[in-house]
Amino acid sequence: MFFFFDETEKESEARKEETVRIRGAYDTHAPGIPELEVTCPYGDITLIIAMLHDYIKALDEVKGEDIEYQAYYRKRFAKMADRLSEQIGYDYDAMVRKCEKKLAKQEKDNDIGEEAMLLALKRGARSRKEEKPEESNEDESD
Repeated sequence: MFFFFDETEKESEARKEETVRIRGAYDTHAPGIPELEVTCPYGDITLIIAMLHDYIKALDEVKGEDIEYQAYYRKRFAKMADRLSEQIGYDYDAMVRKCEKKLAKQEKDNDIGEEAMLLALKRGARSRKEEKPEESNEDESD
């Protein structure tokens, strides 16, 4: 999961200067109910979308008595994540696929290192075996 957040932040780093404006925000506690200009960094919105999807997955995994509660909030959070994604032009599923490809590549690259280490150990073991018989032959001739 942290790899995904790291990738999301790298992606949004390029757009760090961008902010998302939230229209229609009003201060109901101020006289005359003035409209506010609320902004949020693009990267924060992408993290909120990711958290909503993670929460949806958590709801799917929980098996409990209150299925209606889970179904209600699952739909609500899914709509919210989709709406936010659409508004900022962010494709969560594409980001997940990109992260999965990078993880698969990293795992594949790690296997190559492991294989090289095993080969080196085998070669070292062979060279030690080859050295030992010569030493034992010298001992027998004395």
